[in-house]
Amino acid sequence: MLADFSALSDLDDDAFARWLARGADGRLERGVAPVPGSSFFHDPAMGRNLVRFAFCKRVDTLIGAGNQLRRLAR
Repeated sequence: MLADFSALSDLDDDAFARWLARGADGRLERGVAPVPGSSFFHDPAMGRNLVRFAFCKRVDTLIGAGNQLRRLAR
């Protein structure tokens, strides 16, 4: 699933994916690691405000990721 994150951040997809996985201080704190959307387009500019999430995880891992993402939206 590709998700538009432009309502949360002005970063490009690469920077947002790193920020989401690592947090502002560079430590792996959120643990939600999307794939930058630009890697799925012939013209990378078309995916600069998109990230892809994969859901091949245990249910408790997905619940934790959802909780992390909800905190960002507040």
